[in-house]
Amino acid sequence: MKIKNICRRIIPAAAVGALIFTVALLIIRPDFRFMAQTVLERIGGETVTEIDGDKLEVERIDIKDIENKSQSLMLVNGDHRLDGSFYPELGEYNGVTMNSAAVEDFGRLCADVKEKYGESLYVMSSYRTAEEQSEILDEQGSDTAQYVGASEHQTGLALDVYVQNYSGRAFLKSEAGRYVNEHCSDYGFIIRYPLLKSSVTKIDYEPWHLRYVGQPHAELISKGYVTLEEYYGALEYGKFYRYKNYIISRQKGETASVPADCTVELSCDNCGGYILTCEMQGE
Repeated sequence: MKIKNICRRIIPAAAVGALIFTVALLIIRPDFRFMAQTVLERIGGETVTEIDGDKLEVERIDIKDIENKSQSLMLVNGDHRLDGSFYPELGEYNGVTMNSAAVEDFGRLCADVKEKYGESLYVMSSYRTAEEQSEILDEQGSDTAQYVGASEHQTGLALDVYVQNYSGRAFLKSEAGRYVNEHCSDYGFIIRYPLLKSSVTKIDYEPWHLRYVGQPHAELISKGYVTLEEYYGALEYGKFYRYKNYIISRQKGETASVPADCTVELSCDNCGGYILTCEMQGE
């Protein structure tokens, strides 16, 4: 009887102690506080609205005739690997090689970080060849490195960033790092491996790993707090979705249904199809 009474006193005391410790961490550690706020504020956020394709004025065009093409929306992971024939469209920013789709927006992000915080945003790792990825895999093992073809770095769309004295998880201890994590979607980037999503991505939280997807996809993914895998899972092939002045459609085949009066960009999804990002004119 006495043991039961002692346990009743100890368990609530331990719970209170844990709560106090957690609150103290959130107060003392700006990175922990930021992570908690991010999850709570964004879960269940922005989303697309499916629209009736039969009520949409579309035209059928050969995908070869779509001039604006990019690689920005390729899904690359252990289940969707790049084949040996893939070669990225490369560009350069301040000596860093990356996918040409990301160059301009990354430059804007760097400029704003410098203006707001006086910090230079550095790139620890960007584009890697298949040979370089193989070497990293041999050195680090599969617990840390991705297999050849499964790494986003081979697309040039992934950038591991840092500021002076703050890299890796410590990136969030800097004001610049928190800004990048909170606002990278304004520049077309997402945090590819977000907190509490490793069951989906199979990769632990990496607040330093940016992935370029462009707009409006970056905004939808970030504000909805979903992964790229979850976002693609919500886009059914052959259907149309509306978000602000964009119509998004995931399709397959050599001809595509494209809404009239729009500018369209096509990106391979690396899953057997492609995604059309259609910005409506005059809206």
